[in-house]
Amino acid sequence: MIRTKNPQVDLKRSYGRMLWISAGASLFLHVVLLSVLPPFNLTTLLTRTPPPTTIHLEPVPPTRQMPVLPPPPAIVKRAAEKVVVPRSHAVVAPQVVTEFPLEEEIEAAELWMVEKQPKVLYRAVPAYPDSARAALLEGRVTARVLVGITGKVERIDRIEGPLAFHKVVEKAARQWRFAPAVQNDEMVRVWVSLPFVFELE
Repeated sequence: MIRTKNPQVDLKRSYGRMLWISAGASLFLHVVLLSVLPPFNLTTLLTRTPPPTTIHLEPVPPTRQMPVLPPPPAIVKRAAEKVVVPRSHAVVAPQVVTEFPLEEEIEAAELWMVEKQPKVLYRAVPAYPDSARAALLEGRVTARVLVGITGKVERIDRIEGPLAFHKVVEKAARQWRFAPAVQNDEMVRVWVSLPFVFELE
């Protein structure tokens, strides 16, 4: 039995008819929309300005700034009794730097510049001054000294710390002995900082 294609479902045969039906329906809808919608004016749309905005300002009452008065001076009352500092609380003295003038310029290196730093052979301990002990004074003192090629302290540049300990620190610092510093296989002079700590027992 030979089967033939139904001419109603043949797309090639019905393509032209469907095209003219779609074009006619589209043209009809455009005519209806153009007759219903109002006319469109592009010039009016571009030149139209928004309505003006009105801003209402409310009057603000003036403010009054009150002057700021300085605080009243503090009343200092002197104590009639003598204040006794307990032994457990030491009096902290201000840091004082004593500089010793150098008579001539000496070629010396800083401690960080040498290959081999000086080694302490003898450490002199300063005596606690009686005046500082009576005042319960403690502190840390640093002396910057010049260690020569023989290991002796040749000069003192400056002493930093409470002034009450400067004399005993200067005397003790001159008694220190070192193995000299070495730079390029030669013994050289070098500046060294010596720390001294004064604490009451």
